Amino acid sequence: MEQKLLGVGKTWASVVAWMALIFTFSTDWFAAPNTSSFFGPLLSWLLPGLADETIQTIHVALRKLGHWAEYFILATLLAAACKAQWPKQAWRNRFVATVIIATLYAISDEWHQSFAPSRSASAIDVAIDAFGAICGAFWTLCCERTCASTDKAQQVVKKT
Repeated sequence: MEQKLLGVGKTWASVVAWMALIFTFSTDWFAAPNTSSFFGPLLSWLLPGLADETIQTIHVALRKLGHWAEYFILATLLAAACKAQWPKQAWRNRFVATVIIATLYAISDEWHQSFAPSRSASAIDVAIDAFGAICGAFWTLCCERTCASTDKAQQVVKKT
């Protein structure tokens, strides 16, 4: 019992740690002007001759991809935590819980950004975050089902 609680605690700790990292990404340090001072020169070096407008477009796309990826990862961590916490719960319930928790965190994260002087809250970012969470939860579900199918096949092979 104690070992199981320790495992569940470690699983939820990874969720909390990732949420803290997302919170850090929502500060002034990672505002667009600050990240452009990194990505602009990097893109110019990697792709010489690129127009400034193209660099700005790529920068915006990378920032939006970052939103999606943050919440994709959050959803995979949440899905694992939900499965560890509620192993007998139906996959649909865990899927829904994962997406709801991630989306609520995305909303709170955008609200947090509204207090940073160089940041603003965006419903579009929440939508991108929620889409990342849905993709992450779906990917985790697919992996879970693939592993379950593989385990069943290995059990059949052992019996023969």
